[in-house]
Amino acid sequence: MNKFDPHSDILALDFDGVVVDSIEECLVIGYNALAIQQDRPDRISQVEELNPDIISEARRIRNFIRHGQDYVYIHYALHQQVNINNQQDFDQFLAKYKSLNSEFRRLFYAERTRFFNDDPKTWLALNPFYPGMREFLEKYQPKDQLYIITTKLKENIEVIINAAKIDIAKKNILSADQKMSKPLIIEQLLCDNQLNPSAFHFIDDQVDTLIQAKSTGVNLYLAGWGYNNKDQKIKSRNEQLCVLTLKVFLNKFRS
Repeated sequence: MNKFDPHSDILALDFDGVVVDSIEECLVIGYNALAIQQDRPDRISQVEELNPDIISEARRIRNFIRHGQDYVYIHYALHQQVNINNQQDFDQFLAKYKSLNSEFRRLFYAERTRFFNDDPKTWLALNPFYPGMREFLEKYQPKDQLYIITTKLKENIEVIINAAKIDIAKKNILSADQKMSKPLIIEQLLCDNQLNPSAFHFIDDQVDTLIQAKSTGVNLYLAGWGYNNKDQKIKSRNEQLCVLTLKVFLNKFRS
């Protein structure tokens, strides 16, 4: 691992699976979105309202998703009793039902907005920070060298950050999408800051995202505490990517 200097280097973090553990919120939203799509009247506000077997299986499949609407696909697969054993299985399932993608995306984000507007306290409680992460972000200096790069909607991140009274500039929270991927955002930041890639450090919990970002030449790390499994950690190491524990991350990158 290259030595990190917070005063000269940029630290960029994914959000879900790195900063906050949002799985319960996303599973609740995904369940409700599918219920709406299937014209079912049932809605839930806590993950414990689901069958324990569904919770366990949904958590396992979570390791394979890349976008918010994929949570709806998780429940759709479970509803159809489709076996998802690995990333390839999940990607093939998404491809098979690609026609539902835009509808699932619309329903997922509409339901998230409704949930937050109706019960913001419960919504925030379903998005807890990982242990030590809130304090890390509060104390981190200089703040202008700290970025969030995520597929999560910017306004959702701002609500969580503001509720925790963490000072991160809006311009440093960057949302990736199909038009502007995380690697492209990183390349833009390198250009804007006239920065050598060796002075840029990016942490994500999705190994495939990190592999795509190798072309940028920056320092890449897998958040081992996030949404990944043993096989994905092995894949990271085989790709010469550093796998961090939360403890090592907090020690290495503290300012």
